Amino acid sequence: PHSTRTLFRRLWGDYVRQHWGRLIIIFGFMLVVSALSGAYPILIGYVFNGLNIASPDLVWQIPLLIIVIAAIRAAAMYGLALQVADLSLRVTRHIQRRMASHLIMTDLRDVMSAPSGTFVSRMTNDVNVIREALVRLINNLIKDSLTIIVLIGVLISFDWILTLVVLGVYPLAMQPIIAIGRRQRHGSHQLQEQMGQTTSTLHETMKGGRMIRAYGLEDYEKSRTSRMFDLLYQSQRILAIGRARIDPILEVLGGIAIAGIIGLAGWRVLSGSLDIGHVAGFITALLMLAQPVRALGTLNTILQEASAALSRLFTLLDTPSHVSSPERPEPLNAVKGQIEFQAVNFRYAEEMTLSDINFTVTPGQTLALVGPSGGGKSTIINLIPRLFDPSAGLIRLDGQDLRQLDLNALRGAMALVSQDSLLFNDTVANNIAFGRLDADETDIRAAAQAAAAADFINDLPDGYQTVVGEEGNRLSGGQRQRIAIARAILRDAPILLLDEPTSALDAVTEKHIQAAMQTLTKGRTTIIVAHRLATVRHADHILVIDGGKIVEDGDHDSLLAKQGVYANLFESQHFY
Repeated sequence: PHSTRTLFRRLWGDYVRQHWGRLIIIFGFMLVVSALSGAYPILIGYVFNGLNIASPDLVWQIPLLIIVIAAIRAAAMYGLALQVADLSLRVTRHIQRRMASHLIMTDLRDVMSAPSGTFVSRMTNDVNVIREALVRLINNLIKDSLTIIVLIGVLISFDWILTLVVLGVYPLAMQPIIAIGRRQRHGSHQLQEQMGQTTSTLHETMKGGRMIRAYGLEDYEKSRTSRMFDLLYQSQRILAIGRARIDPILEVLGGIAIAGIIGLAGWRVLSGSLDIGHVAGFITALLMLAQPVRALGTLNTILQEASAALSRLFTLLDTPSHVSSPERPEPLNAVKGQIEFQAVNFRYAEEMTLSDINFTVTPGQTLALVGPSGGGKSTIINLIPRLFDPSAGLIRLDGQDLRQLDLNALRGAMALVSQDSLLFNDTVANNIAFGRLDADETDIRAAAQAAAAADFINDLPDGYQTVVGEEGNRLSGGQRQRIAIARAILRDAPILLLDEPTSALDAVTEKHIQAAMQTLTKGRTTIIVAHRLATVRHADHILVIDGGKIVEDGDHDSLLAKQGVYANLFESQHFY
C-alpha cells in the first residue's frame, strides 16, 4: 500500500495545486487569524501588570482593543471557512467527475466484475472522507500549526524555562496517537468496503421488490439487510473507539502540563523571579495552545482514514483500460459491413466462453446466432463493437482489424438492441434520440412509428415528453423494447446488432416489429441473436452456438435437413 505522504502528495499535485489563487487567499486569512491569536495573552499580561500599578486607562483601553481584535479575527475566520469549504467542494467535484469519466470509459469487464454499489460508494462515501480530511488538513496542519508557532513565541517571550516544560510534555502524546492512526487506516479501509457492500445489497433489495414480495422473501431480505447493517455498525464502532481514545490522551497530558506550569510559576512568583502579569499571560497562552494541539493530535487519525479512501480511489483511476482507441487509428471510410471472425477465443475470468469461432458476414447479409442459453451468442455480439476484446484471434471490419480503428468511429457504424435494453430516467423523446443526438422531432416520431411504438407513446400522459422513470420502470417490458428498437432505427447505422430484440414483445406487436425489421435490415449487415427460431428462418445464414463453439451452420432449410441441434430446437418450439 502507498504511504500517507505519497497519497496526499498526489492529491495535492492532481487536484489541489491548480487552485493556487484560492490557496493564497486562504493562507492570508490564516496569517491574520493565527497572528491575532497571540494578542490575547499579551493583552491579559498587560492588564494584570497594569492593575498592579493602578493604571486607570487600561480599564477601558484593553477591553476595547480586545473587541477590535475579536471582530477582525471573526471576519478572517468567516472568510477562511468559506474559502476552505469552496476549495474542498471544487476538489471533490473534480475527483467525482474523473471517477465517473473513468468508469464510463473503462473496460466493461472491469465494471461488471464488481457490484455497482462498490463504485457508488467510492464516488460518494470515499470522496466525503477525502473532503473532510482536506478541510482538516488545511485548517489543522496549516492554520493550527501557524497558531502554535505564534503562541509558542508568546510563551517564550513570557518565560523560556516554563516553555521548555510545555515542549517536553506534549510530544509524549504523539507515539500512542500515531499507533492509533495506523489502526484507523486499516479500519477505514474495511468500513469503506462494507459501505460498498451495503449499498449493493440495498440496491438489490429495492430493485428486486417485485420478486421479494411474489416469493414471500420479506423476512429473508429483512434478515439479510439487518446482517449488513450489523457488519456496518461493527466497522463504524471500531473507528469510533479509535477516535475516542485521542482526546483523553491529550486531556491527561494537557492537565499534567498545566498543573506543572502552575506549580512552577507559583514558586517563581513567590521567589520574585517572575511577575504575576507574565504568569497570567503565560497560562492564557497555554490554555489557548490546547485547542490547536488537540486538533493536530486528532488529525493523524483523520488522515489515516482518508488514506484508505485515497488508496481505493487511485487504484480505480490507475486501472488501465485494455479496450481503447490506438494512438494512430486507421481511417474508417464508408462502411460496407463485412465482418470476419478468425479463430476467436474469449475467456472470462477462468472460464473459456468462446473457442475457435470462425465466420464471415458479407455486406448486407443477415446472420442469425441461435442455440441453447449460455452458449456464447451474446458474447459474439459484444465483441463486434469492442465492448470486450477477444483473448485470442482476430475480428475484422471491411478487412481492417477492429483494434486498429477509432472506437467512436467503430461504434458509430453500429446500432445495438439487446434483450435488456436500458432506458434512462428521461423523456421518451430523449431516450429515442440517444440513437442520434442531433435528431429532430420529425426523425424521432418517424423512428417510433417504424418501431410500432407511436400508438402507445401518444397514449402516455405527456406523449413524447413523458418521463419513463428509473430504467424505464413506468413502462411495460414490451414498451421499453420498442423504444430501444426506435433508438436503433433512428441511428440508421450500416451494421445492426440485435440481441433477442423481440424477446419481451407479445405476438401481435412482434409481428409489427418483424415487418419493421425487414425494412430496417435491407442493405445493412445484421447479426441477430434469437431464441425463437421462427423469427430468423429467413436469415441468409445461421450459426448454431453451443458450449462456446459453432456446432452447425447453414440456412434454415439445410440445418433442418441435418437433423441436428438446430432441427431439435426447431421441432421442440414448433411442437410447443
